[in-house]
Amino acid sequence: MSRDERGSGAGRERSRRNLLRTTGAALAAAVGTAGCLSNPWGPERRGDGGDESGDGTNPATSGRPAAGTDATESRPTTDGTAPTAEPTETATPTTTSVPAEEREPALVVDVAADGFSFAPETFSVAVGDTVHWVWRSSGHNVRVREKPDDSDWTGTPGTASDTYGEGYLHAHTFRASGRYEYYCAPHQTLGLEGSFEVE
Repeated sequence: MSRDERGSGAGRERSRRNLLRTTGAALAAAVGTAGCLSNPWGPERRGDGGDESGDGTNPATSGRPAAGTDATESRPTTDGTAPTAEPTETATPTTTSVPAEEREPALVVDVAADGFSFAPETFSVAVGDTVHWVWRSSGHNVRVREKPDDSDWTGTPGTASDTYGEGYLHAHTFRASGRYEYYCAPHQTLGLEGSFEVE
């Protein structure tokens, strides 16, 4: 082999070595940089609440920008407690309506406690009072015969043939004054009727 042939072979060998060295160095730099950028255990996120300075503050929660972040970037801070909402004012007050069944009754009427009668059969209550009818036996209802025009009382739900069992509670808060008459549809002919005044 001639010297020229050896020289050109050696030149190719040097070029290949230079290429590998350059590529290897560039690759090592890229991998090293990528490793630093994505290292979750780096000083900014050590998990022990400290930073590199050892002063016990964490850049993520101390208000100081972390290394590699823009100083204008805002990060939420936390002290481990749940956020609380400030009370807000409303333009109009909210009223909560308590169902008549849950209100303290001014009067309780027993439905068919002693045969076919309401007890008491007649009574008076004030405007705004709540009356509870409590079933002492089954197969009865309360139907309205007469009431003031502005009253919203309709008696028990359903039709005249719908009846309710022992323990059933019908309640109403009366807001319209006047005379009211009612009856049990299946037992009206047996005297199961009542009346009252709202004053």
